[in-house]
Amino acid sequence: MDATSIVGDVDKTQIPPLNQKRILAFVNHFLVSTCTFLNEFALGCETKFVEMERQLQKTEAALIILEAKLASIPTEHHVTEEAPITPTPSKETNPPEVPVVDSELPAEEKQPEELEAPTEFIGVRACEDLRYRKFFKMVQVGVPPPAVKQKMQSEGLEPRLLDTPDLILADGQRE
Repeated sequence: MDATSIVGDVDKTQIPPLNQKRILAFVNHFLVSTCTFLNEFALGCETKFVEMERQLQKTEAALIILEAKLASIPTEHHVTEEAPITPTPSKETNPPEVPVVDSELPAEEKQPEELEAPTEFIGVRACEDLRYRKFFKMVQVGVPPPAVKQKMQSEGLEPRLLDTPDLILADGQRE
């Protein structure tokens, strides 16, 4: 339906003009209410951002505390548990016996990183390396290994070393 069909034939020159003060009041009311709404919306968003930032800071602080607790766990405890399992050459053992034990393995099963000198190590065990120590502690405390491997990869380290803690690293770092 058309608006002219409802009103009929009306001479528009005979209709009085709209009051300018009334139009100005309507426009002012619209502007004020719109600005008020936008200000309240922006304030609500800002409040939510501040709360989110506060929660993020709490989470970051908890993470720092957890990392500090992990760093305080002695690594000797982890090493002493594995000491009876893995044979280590003692000072009383003759140095030539160590290569004999290594030579029992076929040549294709040996990896270059696993070869050791009879009297002193060429490198450092993966679980004793400064770069990897905290990740072995995380697993020891109970963090799932896939999560630890992902963290290792994000820091640019080799995640497969988590599966072989006794692997000797030639470029290992000690304290």
